[in-house]
Amino acid sequence: MSSQARSAAQTQAQGTFTSIPRAFEETVKRLQDRPAYFVRGASGWEATSWTEFGAQVRNAAKALLALGINPGDAVCILSYNRPEWTIMDIAAMMIGAVPTGIYWTAAAPEINYILRHSQGRILLAETKAQLKGIGEQEENMRHLRKIIRLDGRVENPDQYTWDAFMSLGENSPGLDAELEQRLNDIQDADIALQIYTSGTTGLPKAVQISHRAIRAESDALNAAFDPTPADRYISYLPMAHIAEQCGTIIQACDTGYPVYYAKSVTTLGEHLPEVRPTVTFGVPRIFEKIHEKVDKQLKKEKGFKGRLIQWSLKTSSEWHKAGLSGQSAGLWLNLKKKIANKLVLDKIKHKIGLDKMRMFVSGGASVSKRVLEAFTGMDVLIREVYGQSENCGGATINLIGATRLGSVGRPMQGVNIKIAADGEILCKSDTNFSGYAHDPAATDEALRDDWLYTGDLGYLDEDGYLFITGRKKEIIITSGGKNISPALLEHDLMEIPLVEYAVVAGNNQTFLSALITVDNQMAQRFAIENNINPEDVLKSDQLRSAIQAGVNKVNTRHSRVERIRKFEILPDGFSIQTGELTPTLKIRRAKVLNNHADALENIYKQED
Repeated sequence: MSSQARSAAQTQAQGTFTSIPRAFEETVKRLQDRPAYFVRGASGWEATSWTEFGAQVRNAAKALLALGINPGDAVCILSYNRPEWTIMDIAAMMIGAVPTGIYWTAAAPEINYILRHSQGRILLAETKAQLKGIGEQEENMRHLRKIIRLDGRVENPDQYTWDAFMSLGENSPGLDAELEQRLNDIQDADIALQIYTSGTTGLPKAVQISHRAIRAESDALNAAFDPTPADRYISYLPMAHIAEQCGTIIQACDTGYPVYYAKSVTTLGEHLPEVRPTVTFGVPRIFEKIHEKVDKQLKKEKGFKGRLIQWSLKTSSEWHKAGLSGQSAGLWLNLKKKIANKLVLDKIKHKIGLDKMRMFVSGGASVSKRVLEAFTGMDVLIREVYGQSENCGGATINLIGATRLGSVGRPMQGVNIKIAADGEILCKSDTNFSGYAHDPAATDEALRDDWLYTGDLGYLDEDGYLFITGRKKEIIITSGGKNISPALLEHDLMEIPLVEYAVVAGNNQTFLSALITVDNQMAQRFAIENNINPEDVLKSDQLRSAIQAGVNKVNTRHSRVERIRKFEILPDGFSIQTGELTPTLKIRRAKVLNNHADALENIYKQED
């Protein structure tokens, strides 16, 4: 069948199907001179128009064609969030290639593994350090044709600077027809992109996601919160993660809102007041850090001003609590809320840059209920979402007017959720992935009769809100044969103000224990308040007693077999560098337990 006949047959079969790359082209034509993205320059945020953005993507797509990239070829991207990441991603999709992100924090062994496993033909890299060790292993270079460098340097003929790469497209007008044909040839079942899982257990898997899936995900997100070109989105989390790709690339291409590229995760606090985003995605640790910073500042206020602030926070919490429970706040509480907003809350939100936020979405892990309620005190609702790479990152969501704190919301448009007999969450949707690359056995295990077996445990309440209770693979079996999911326990432990992370242990043991890390800022504040040498605070009896009091309260909410009998305060926090956290700040349980085997041995060597 000719390519023209194939395209015609595809259009007839798909009806109104519009791929995201095609939607991008339509957005460029529709919005033209309106800003598509911003980067932070020396004098402020510098805008690039949709027309210019469209030309950049087309030039990059033609450059890939000039380098011989075929449909299905992997184009690997290793960089922090920046326009070039997005340009390369859309360009690759546009010609039927498969953009494949690599976390910018990845070490050489993981980069090598992904290059080899994906059979990547092109690598876009940001720094020289990221390239160290790649060329030393021939098996990693067997498929790799060219490296595009964003640092402006080249060291051999197989490397291009970004400008040199883009010039290949600019100087190849004869490739316009082939580009258009490749764009027309995209079928909904073709693989649009692949996401390498962050690998909480074992090696990362290559999650292959079709054009149909990202189309369905974008449609569901559009129905959920109706994004428009008037919205503003700030991009700061790893774009190798599906959720950030949805926000920075898929939704922006489809709806046309401008994206602001943060200089780094650590500069987010500076950027928020400048950008005043309206829709943004975050992970629990980000919200915890914002809360800690704001709480510290507010508690400095004393006297009448301090009392007014605390009254306003309490009023807002009560107002939101009434609304979230489906009750009327009443005239008096509504009046108090208006006063609190005018005198205090609007000023707080403006100062931290959240005064225009209408959809502050959290995913990746559960947010502490303490933090969720603290944000309602500031008149900001965090809306938790649930999903994974295998279903495009979004299966359920809490919406405006339909939010239940502690839940991950209701199923999104086109998503069916059911709970298996053993409590596993199953998902059926067009957003489900096509399979794991080069791993049919794992694919068959995850996809059965069109249902995605998520590996997560949970339940649906009477109103259809989904609650997550743990992971099947993380079930602890005590020596007494009791099966315990540690996730809820860990969630409760991390609500203790001093605790940053908690990992529950006890497999094949007679009782449960916990490895705890303490938030550094909270620890320093505790040291000052209790006249302790800051260097000694983690070993102090006062700190241990404070955490023990928190553990005791947590234990009252759980059955006897689920209670924490002993805990160890670790001297250092978990980090990506030690391998104890994924790039999206999820805990790698096995790595934590292995790294701190001595601490666990000390806990269990003398049982009570």
